Amino acid sequence: MSTINWLLLSGGDAALWLLDCALDMFLWLFATVDVVLAPVLTPLLGVLNPIATFLGDAVYAVLDPAPVWVGLAVISVVAGVVMLFAFKVTSNQKAIAKTKDSIKANLLALKLYRDELHVTFIAQWRLLKSILKLQWYMLKPVIILGLPMLIGIAQMGIRYQWRALKPNEAAQIKLVVDSQEEVLPPIELQAGDAFEVEAGPVPGGGEVWWLIRATEPGKHSLTFLVGGETVEKQLVVGEGLDRVSAERVRDRWPLQLLHPVERPIPSDSLVASIEVFYPGRESWFHGADYWILSFFVISMLAALVFAPVFKVRF
Repeated sequence: MSTINWLLLSGGDAALWLLDCALDMFLWLFATVDVVLAPVLTPLLGVLNPIATFLGDAVYAVLDPAPVWVGLAVISVVAGVVMLFAFKVTSNQKAIAKTKDSIKANLLALKLYRDELHVTFIAQWRLLKSILKLQWYMLKPVIILGLPMLIGIAQMGIRYQWRALKPNEAAQIKLVVDSQEEVLPPIELQAGDAFEVEAGPVPGGGEVWWLIRATEPGKHSLTFLVGGETVEKQLVVGEGLDRVSAERVRDRWPLQLLHPVERPIPSDSLVASIEVFYPGRESWFHGADYWILSFFVISMLAALVFAPVFKVRF
């Protein structure tokens, strides 16, 4: 019994060690990619995000009369067809078709000659090479289409992931200070007509919290005074499908992708981020965390349906 326990404990320790190694490798890889991409993507997103937000506002203004689920379904179908056509243009369709035919041929060889080891090994080796080659052909369109797709998904997220505060509804606000000092600088949330401060500021661990209650519908500004510096954060109050910027973040490209609406906080600011804890939109189809699943399912089905029309191989 002691041997079994030792094996189980050793196996668990080995699994945890492998998990830690994989996590460290992922963090190192992300840090390396960040160093390479940050000088390009950070200023690029500073230009593209306002354009994408303007286009998103125009699209949703057209879809506004329709039910929310209809708008999500229409956008998903259109996105699936557009990405399918873009994949055809950016990929080597002849090479993909040839490689897929090779995969089918080697699978057939494995089935027909399973009793002949020499033929089986050759077919397996050719099958592996074809699969790797197919992934290589897929890499180019994925790299080209990755950024536009992420920008589009972010524009959907600011409308489906959260909803605006309703009049007389309360919400928490968190301001994170980027300072090595143990004592935080003076921080104040200026009073406004669109909200009432019910509690705060409550500091702790480099963060300052408030509880506010919305009073007036519309798009408003929260004004914070932080050590002599003025920083603003958008506050949205309303009933419709208004876009919601849950967090204003620093000018770093991963954060800019997730929160594209507001202008990034300068890197030399004392403020690292300001977050308004909006409620999640409630719906099994277009609500918080469900909308992304609905989008991928519908867009992939649309791509599969229209693939023969555009004669796309993938």
